[in-house]
Amino acid sequence: VERTNVIRFQTTMGRIANLTLRQRDDNWFCVNIAQGRLELEDCDITSQNRACVGIHGGADPRLRRNRIHNSKETGVHFYENSQGTLEDNDIFGHASSGLGIRRGAAPMLRRNRIRDNQRNGVFVYDDGLGTLEDNEIFGNTFAGVSITSKTNSILRRNRIHDNKQNGVFVYEEGQCTLEDNDIFSN
Repeated sequence: VERTNVIRFQTTMGRIANLTLRQRDDNWFCVNIAQGRLELEDCDITSQNRACVGIHGGADPRLRRNRIHNSKETGVHFYENSQGTLEDNDIFGHASSGLGIRRGAAPMLRRNRIRDNQRNGVFVYDDGLGTLEDNEIFGNTFAGVSITSKTNSILRRNRIHDNKQNGVFVYEEGQCTLEDNDIFSN
C-alpha cells in the first residue's frame, strides 16, 4: 500500500470546505499545498506525524476558519518562498510550534488563535518573513512568537499573553517590527 498525503494540491486554483481531514501515516502532511491558490475553509485538520498543513513551492493559499490541531509536529509549515493568508483559524495543541515560517516564506496571519503548543506559537527562522495582525497568541510552552536566523517579521495589534517563557523572543540576527501589540503575563 502506497502511503501519501490526505490531500496534495498542485494546480492553479481550487476550494476545499467543510471536511474533517486526518493524516494517520508517518512522514506525510495531512494537506500538502505545493502550488497555486487553494481556498481551504471550515475544515477540521490533524496529523499523526508531519505538519497538518505544509505550504511550499511558491504556493499562495487562503486558509479560513479551520481548526488545525494536535499534530506530532507543526500545525502549519511555510517554506520554499510560499505565501498565503491565514484568517480566523484556531491553531492549537501541536507537539512543536503552531506555525513554522522559513526559507523565504512570507505569509499574512490575521485574527487567528494560536495557542497551547508544546514549543512556540509562531516560529520564524532560516530566512523566513511574515506579517502577523490582530492574532491572539497564548498558552504556548516557549515563546508566543520566536524570531531568529536572519529573519524579519512585522507584528501589529496582536494580543500575546500567558506563554510560559517570552511573549516575543528575537535573537541570533532576527529582526522584528512591533506596532500596537498587547504583550503581557508571559
